[in-house]
Amino acid sequence: MTNTYLPAKGMGDAFDEHAYAMVALRNLAEGIVASARQAGYTVDVAAGTITAPASAYMGGNLDQTGRETGELLNELRTVVERAQAQDEATATVINGNVPSVQYGFGAAPPDKIARAEELAKKIKDPTYQPTTAELDELRDLVKAYGKDKIFAYKFLNDPGPKGLLELSGTLATLQLDYPGKDADGMLFNRHIADDVRDLQSDLGALLGTATHATGTKSGPHGEQYVPGEYELSSQWVSDLMVAGRSKMDIGDPSSPARHVEGVYGYQLLGPLLHNGDYDAQFLSTVGGDITDFEMSQGKNSALWTEARGENLRLDWTQGHDDNTVPAGYDPMNGLMDALSRNGDATRDLLTGVTSYTGDGPDGGRLPRLDYLLTDRNWSATADVPGGPGWTVELMEHGGDYKNGALDKFGVALEHATTDHPGPDARRIVESIIYESNVDEQAMGYANGETPGHGKTGDFATTDVIRPQLRGSMGNIMSAYIGDVNLNIADGHPVPDQHVNVDRNHLVRFLADLGKDPGAHDTIAKAEAAYATGQYSDILSGKQNPHDDLSGNLRAMENVAHRHGSVLGALDFGASETHHATSAELDEKYNQGVEDRYKIVGRVVDEVMGKATGRIPVPVVGDLANEFVSDLMTKAEEQAKVDNHGQATYEVGAMLGAGRTTTVDLTEMALYHSGKLDNLPDNFTGDDGLKPVSQWTDKEYQDWQAYKLGPGQSTVGNAATHAGEAYQNGYEWAGDILK
Repeated sequence: MTNTYLPAKGMGDAFDEHAYAMVALRNLAEGIVASARQAGYTVDVAAGTITAPASAYMGGNLDQTGRETGELLNELRTVVERAQAQDEATATVINGNVPSVQYGFGAAPPDKIARAEELAKKIKDPTYQPTTAELDELRDLVKAYGKDKIFAYKFLNDPGPKGLLELSGTLATLQLDYPGKDADGMLFNRHIADDVRDLQSDLGALLGTATHATGTKSGPHGEQYVPGEYELSSQWVSDLMVAGRSKMDIGDPSSPARHVEGVYGYQLLGPLLHNGDYDAQFLSTVGGDITDFEMSQGKNSALWTEARGENLRLDWTQGHDDNTVPAGYDPMNGLMDALSRNGDATRDLLTGVTSYTGDGPDGGRLPRLDYLLTDRNWSATADVPGGPGWTVELMEHGGDYKNGALDKFGVALEHATTDHPGPDARRIVESIIYESNVDEQAMGYANGETPGHGKTGDFATTDVIRPQLRGSMGNIMSAYIGDVNLNIADGHPVPDQHVNVDRNHLVRFLADLGKDPGAHDTIAKAEAAYATGQYSDILSGKQNPHDDLSGNLRAMENVAHRHGSVLGALDFGASETHHATSAELDEKYNQGVEDRYKIVGRVVDEVMGKATGRIPVPVVGDLANEFVSDLMTKAEEQAKVDNHGQATYEVGAMLGAGRTTTVDLTEMALYHSGKLDNLPDNFTGDDGLKPVSQWTDKEYQDWQAYKLGPGQSTVGNAATHAGEAYQNGYEWAGDILK
């Protein structure tokens, strides 16, 4: 009965809390809307737009009005973010308490708990040789009741964290792992290997269940926490960290081949972290201590390879037939896997410690982020078993190894910065850009070497960001493309509630990402959508509604300048590493004007036309963040076959053709605005302007003629300025980086 009551009560409490929070947030949003309307603003709740009264733009108050409008939108955005966070919190409680089909609410009979404890006590004794039947039985019990809070609590609380780590370590020594595919025989028992794999995985799930927050908060700000009845205490977690920093011996001392001395407890925790739904606080606390411990020892990642057993694998959860799978000596492999699934934990871990230096950011530096991002040695070949066989394996095939933990770290950074945008997320983005630029390796020095004078790194051969992380960094820059544009603009202070970084640092960071074709492509697509959104705001009158076309064109010059600066930096990095450059792409796509206009026209049509109604909050940064993926998918589908059915054009490559794209976006935005005078009659029909996707050869020819004739003072001049803006951005990047 207790096992049924607790999960049901947990879900009921979560529903009550959810309802209470939603009522409060609804009242808050209604108050913001009412205040805005009382002040004369027009609020469209369905579209999510706030428009200032025309009188607000009189008398030179443009900047003030823009700021006030932005503040109102930010307040509404904050309410939406809090509502989304509450949704996710409620969903987490529900998912953690839903009964399984096979075991209902996981009601583990007392005899099952007692039997599992008995088996675990026997098996963790390194001098005991368990039978296959005993391993199978323990595996089945842990798998069956792994989500039952009572089972998990009792199984882990009684032996304590040291007992859990000893069990993980003893399991690892039951089978040796030799290089190559492991076949059943005298030296290898695949059934035991599979049991160890399953037990380590399920112990991880068990740890996640027992440490998941089910308690209650009290105090004015919720600072006092009382754990749930079947939640492992804070003392248990503290003891886990003490055990993690301690050395222990694993394996049977009477069998030297299966005995290793001086293994850190955290190395035995690492395999468990690959699995389990971990609470963000638990994961950030323990993960932060793993990071701090490694940093404090002064040995970098070599700390974890001081004690290695011959042909002994600590982590069986990821397999054993593939030699390149880490052996588990480096606990960062498991930690990064767990963090890659938990953005909140990653954010809290990275921002949990701050240091202050005279030349650092105003808010201080994030030493954990700095270490993991720039200083740690993420060796691809260090995490292997010991012994001559593995030494020969590395000599022959070491080049095939790759450190997947670094990829997971990149994914974790993406989640930490984009899942829940806010001050801490922005701080991480700012720190990534800052630490990447000031690190000694970015200056051309060896890792750990003190920078001196008279040495300048060659940008083409120097990495500002580790190449393995550039894809993830490209995704982050895409998500923050609005902030990128705000920071790269000339002479304009960056508003509060936005990322704020040094312009030269940003240019160097973007140029380094431009070295990677995938990151270049990702950011170029987002920038195209963002710039088009800004053009839409200008030409539709959302920005400065009393401007005429001349005023619109002046405002568009600022957009083109920022767009050109972003793409110019990306393309400079691309040219330094000799993958497809903008000049080469421009030449290619200038030979197919119809295809160019179809791709860019599709982007402009979707952003400036009917599709904008689907964007939840009409802030241009959000437009790029929320809409760019769907937008580009549609553009790619549209561009698969050209006007003559003879070629296929890649949207990413097209939008990466910097000068061409900068010019074409400007042209297509002006065309779509409906503000151009003296357009030939064949461009209009009963439903208004003809979409670019429906242009025939005659429309393409007439458009070129229009730009040289009636449209020269508008489209022609705007296109020329856009092209020059790109060229200036490219040369500016070169001046900074050479």
